[in-house]
Amino acid sequence: MGKIKSLLRNEKGFTLIELLAVIVILGIIAAIAVPAIGGIIGNTKEDAHKQNGLSLIESARLAQANDLATGAVGDGDTGYTMTILVDNGYLEEVPQDPEGDGEYTSGYVAIDGSTYTVQLVDSDGTDVWDAPQSKSDLTE
Repeated sequence: MGKIKSLLRNEKGFTLIELLAVIVILGIIAAIAVPAIGGIIGNTKEDAHKQNGLSLIESARLAQANDLATGAVGDGDTGYTMTILVDNGYLEEVPQDPEGDGEYTSGYVAIDGSTYTVQLVDSDGTDVWDAPQSKSDLTE
């Protein structure tokens, strides 16, 4: 009996098989988690562009309503630049580009009835979000 107790006391650490099993399990978990996280990040950037576009649309709608009453801002029936919306207080500030270093360099909301075409351009001069949208498409 004493011999068995001394063998159990001298047993220290993990065997090579146990360590390999843990490494394999961690590798499987990483292989599942990394693509899932990458997809979440990509979706988040697209959602940020969409929300910035929605913000421009709401600002343009407010400006258009004011134009109908006063005729004071923009070209009312066709659209508004982001600069006009900011300068006239319809948009608090130029939205931040979620993929870039700062703000969008330009943006435009074209209005054709109930359809809005929102164009957002990043610091590289690339259209980052340019699609005709109805308000219901943006809020879904």
